[in-house]
Amino acid sequence: ISAGIDMFDCVMPTRNARNGMLFTSHGTVRITNARHSKDPRPLDDECACYCCQNFSRSYLRHLHQANEILASMLSTIHNLSFYLNLMKKARVAILDDSFEEFRLRELERWRDEQVMLDP
Repeated sequence: ISAGIDMFDCVMPTRNARNGMLFTSHGTVRITNARHSKDPRPLDDECACYCCQNFSRSYLRHLHQANEILASMLSTIHNLSFYLNLMKKARVAILDDSFEEFRLRELERWRDEQVMLDP
């Protein structure tokens, strides 16, 4: 966005979702990791998408491990919701003339949180 690109057409959110890589407000989560097998928390506690509001990390992991098509569907819903919300926040920051602060804050948050999530 900071380079002037304001339209995206990419398979990344859906492809990554199918492979168990989910984007959250705290960095990426590899839902197939064993650490999520008994985790009752939602994927992202800051997300209001259908997946996060109705299913636990352990259930999502179970679906991925069982190769259930529902795993890809729920994960895709979440990843697309994540990116839609990120773009909404960016749009607000642009309109508020605070995009650079938003960009730096999000990048720093992502870097800090990424270290604490899945290696």
